[in-house]
Amino acid sequence: MNAVFPTPDTAASERLLSPDELEAALRDIGARRYHILHPFHRLLHDGKLSKDQVRAWALNRYYYQAMIPVKDAAVLARMTDASLRRIWRQRIVDHDGDHPGDGGIERWLKLAEGVGFDRDYVLSTRGILSATKFSVEAYVHFVSEKSLLEAIASSLTEMFSPTIISERVAGMLKNYDFITKETLAYFDKRLTQAPRDADFALDYVKTHATTPELQRQAMAALTFKCNVLWTQLDALYFAYVAPGMIPPDAWRPGEGLAAEAPARSAAGGRMAPGDCPRLPRGVRMRYDETRSKHVLLAPERTFDLDDNAVAVLKLVDGNRSVAAIANELGSVYAADPRAIEADILVMLDGLAEKRVLER
Repeated sequence: MNAVFPTPDTAASERLLSPDELEAALRDIGARRYHILHPFHRLLHDGKLSKDQVRAWALNRYYYQAMIPVKDAAVLARMTDASLRRIWRQRIVDHDGDHPGDGGIERWLKLAEGVGFDRDYVLSTRGILSATKFSVEAYVHFVSEKSLLEAIASSLTEMFSPTIISERVAGMLKNYDFITKETLAYFDKRLTQAPRDADFALDYVKTHATTPELQRQAMAALTFKCNVLWTQLDALYFAYVAPGMIPPDAWRPGEGLAAEAPARSAAGGRMAPGDCPRLPRGVRMRYDETRSKHVLLAPERTFDLDDNAVAVLKLVDGNRSVAAIANELGSVYAADPRAIEADILVMLDGLAEKRVLER
């Protein structure tokens, strides 16, 4: 999915840009390369991903979040100016927190738990795509090996962060019924932290990129960081959106999830003849033309249905009771409604335990 972008204007890169021209050139890089443009993000923000695809994003993004303070510590170790270190170390505090249970990494773990993951599974980093790890670790190596100017310039993606955060939070809250404001609490503080960090980095780059070559290095560093972010989404897209591409060691739906209590009817216990079953929000039955059969679609799963289940679910509307459904089917098939009712109750209890039916 990584697009081919035009390079910065050659004539401009051969002369010394004014500070304002340099800022404009850096912002232009983000306008063309920032990962808000990636197809995976378009699907994520528009509500076009399944719950498991959102889970894959949350799990893989955790590795990036967890390595941010490692990256910032590498930059900090390069700084000989105490005043710079005092400013930069705040980034580490923002992500690690001042105490256990605090900080951005902790809030991302809450996000991962909010979409269903077991905390220990996320912390283990099992199931994370190799391409995700490669991209993130390449970023850490970059800031460790390049000049301090390039290391700081690479962080300028923060200039574009508030836009993607606002779009992401609004889109996910609107389009996914399993997402809450609490799930997305990580992004609350980033709306103020990111602009603060971007202002410092931009001022540093505009002050210290004093030759055409240094300016080119700064622009190339920002381009590299945009590619790091874009490549992570490439990996997610080809593993979880393009069919049949999940690598052998990557996370697969159902792995690493927290245990859930079995779903029962709304009043507790098993379904009764007087109950009026209904499909929960986000669950629907449809006919799969490709396989020539009906399926039940849930946000993260698909269930094949036999003819008996289809006949029952066509009558499940939240208004008919189980007994009424059994009576109607008894008339259609000239069978004993009570025998049908017994079979229906077993089937409906099974669907309730799978969390695709309620009353």
